[in-house]
Amino acid sequence: MIVTTGGRYNDETLSKAKDIARRYNIKFVMRKKRAVEEMKTHYDDDIIVVGNDEISISPKEKVAVKYHPNFALVRAKRLLNKEKDALIEAAELESGMSFLDCTMGLAADSVIASLAAGPAGKVIALERSFIIYLTTREGLASYDTNIKEIDDAMRRVETIHQDYTDYLKTCSDNSFDIVYFDPMFTSEISSSQSLRAIEKVTHNESLNKEAVDEAKRVARRKVVLKDHFRSTRFEEFGFKQHIRKTSKVHYGVISMNSEFDF
Repeated sequence: MIVTTGGRYNDETLSKAKDIARRYNIKFVMRKKRAVEEMKTHYDDDIIVVGNDEISISPKEKVAVKYHPNFALVRAKRLLNKEKDALIEAAELESGMSFLDCTMGLAADSVIASLAAGPAGKVIALERSFIIYLTTREGLASYDTNIKEIDDAMRRVETIHQDYTDYLKTCSDNSFDIVYFDPMFTSEISSSQSLRAIEKVTHNESLNKEAVDEAKRVARRKVVLKDHFRSTRFEEFGFKQHIRKTSKVHYGVISMNSEFDF
């Protein structure tokens, strides 16, 4: 993987590109008016393009991945307007709680959790794919929604490049209020262009019993699964499926204490 600038860049963008290369120990190469596809062919490598307003990663033989909060922005605005959010309701996530997102992706759910948990809470998001991890981490740190509460929530998300089963094994018992899984659906659901793009570069490992068992050990309150409404994983791993009649996306919950159940 190499880092370069957009076709048109300024001194600030050049400095940012070099800083990313330094922080991630990736080679920096000047653009020199070359097309990204030309650079991918020449260097036979993935290209990180740092533009004036965004960062994108163009993997070899795959479509570019860019960070954008997408529907999370709509959901966040609804939360600020005191409207309900299905994830927050399923998890019963409140201000000051801790939330471990085992499947970060573009961090839509992490941002919503961070907004709900507030400055006193803690949200950690795990991502196994380095391409998605870098794109999302840098996007969370720099994307400007022009809404301070949402920008602050994005900045509070702590991102970690690691497999979730490995990470859960390092956690002490009851160390997070909520542990959350959003694996790739086994049934297809129409999604945004950005979500279809990350499917090309994500790791599609299926949820397994070892990870769920570790999550149950680590969670103080709930383990939450987001999945297609026809998914067999709810029953397979013991999640209580919350039916949403108007949505193909359902949430399943394992409560660690009946006190926290619906």
